[in-house]
Amino acid sequence: MRVGLAPGLRVPRHRATTAHLCAIYPFQAEPGFGARGVYLGTDYVAGEGAFCYDCFQLYTDKVITNPNMIIIGEPGSGKSSFTKCLLYRSVGAMRSPNKGPRWCAIADPKGEYNLLAEALGLARVRLYPGGTDRLNPLDAGPGAALLGPNAVSDRRTAMVGALLGAVLRRDLSPLEDAGVGWAIGHLPTSPIGPQPGLADVARLLADPTAEMVERAGCTKDDLIHGVRDARFALGKLLDRDLRGMFDGPSTVRTDWSGRGLVLDLSAVHGNRAALRLTMIATTAWLQTLMAFPESADTPRRYQVLDEGYVLLGDEQTARYLETCWKLCRLYGVANIFIGHRLSDLRSQADDGTATAKIAEGLLADTQTRVIFRQSSDQVELTQKALQLTDLEASLLPDLEQGRALWKVAGRAAVVQHVVAPGEWIFCNTDSALAV
Repeated sequence: MRVGLAPGLRVPRHRATTAHLCAIYPFQAEPGFGARGVYLGTDYVAGEGAFCYDCFQLYTDKVITNPNMIIIGEPGSGKSSFTKCLLYRSVGAMRSPNKGPRWCAIADPKGEYNLLAEALGLARVRLYPGGTDRLNPLDAGPGAALLGPNAVSDRRTAMVGALLGAVLRRDLSPLEDAGVGWAIGHLPTSPIGPQPGLADVARLLADPTAEMVERAGCTKDDLIHGVRDARFALGKLLDRDLRGMFDGPSTVRTDWSGRGLVLDLSAVHGNRAALRLTMIATTAWLQTLMAFPESADTPRRYQVLDEGYVLLGDEQTARYLETCWKLCRLYGVANIFIGHRLSDLRSQADDGTATAKIAEGLLADTQTRVIFRQSSDQVELTQKALQLTDLEASLLPDLEQGRALWKVAGRAAVVQHVVAPGEWIFCNTDSALAV
């Protein structure tokens, strides 16, 4: 042994790929979700590597069992900027199985997606009482021929029941519920030709057919009296608060060769009751639009419900939202639910009620959860609802702007999202407060 040299083992220099070298330090970093998706930012759990995501690719790879996503975060946490960047990159860069563009439909209660629509080339529709744009929530939709007349009638019945329940602020009586179903059963279900509307339902409730009377097992006058409140409730959409928005044939034409549309609902954002009705009718129309089974010829689609918690105010509307979530795989649609906090879901109904259980079920049917900064009083509820570890929960109050905890099928990531210079034009929601 030579004097002056430190004892120890000397081995030849070795070169290997990062895939093999990571085995030297196991359990130090998550592998991430791969590069098959759009780049969103830096993953601090994966050694500050690039974080890429695509719900449809993860579903194809059987990493997740549904493509639905929920995004929550306090105002100013970067939630809105992230959502817009996700849509801009996913719809703008990713393709569908038919090699065409992906497609998105956005229900926009605050009118903040117009610049994104301009950047992506999305059609813009502004709904307001007495306006020029109108949606018919009873449209049969492009998938009616494939789904069958019973599916069309069932969807219409659920939607009208949700609307009436929201107006009446109670469950429909058995006779009201049956009467609405009978009336809708008399409407044509073909997607070809003039489409029936809410006025046709009101007309049949005011003047029921002989078959409806026979099925009711009472006199015609008794049936008319029994469904009177439901008929009057439809008037809120036909000739009162929301007149001109949902009371006639749809004026919006869908371009499936494009990239989608934005439905601007900001005109009723300040009226909570009107906003709920508008969201129900708009979601109904969107579901009709999306409701055709996925095939090689259909684009992959996103349905974005900003402030979607307003649909959880009663059992009828909650069940309607639940239906949208349950059918996502059949239709090839990724539902994106956006809110401030998980308590928004629960605050709409008392614990233990059917509505509260439906809200909890929506979480179970949403395998991608993106959680931006939460106030300290929300941490315990969020941890319990999303089954976070103590370490994950402790991060929530201290997340910087633009940073979020991701939970995807049980796997975690802490991501600092990146907004590209050219994206700030549609991401800046604080421009009115800028100095």
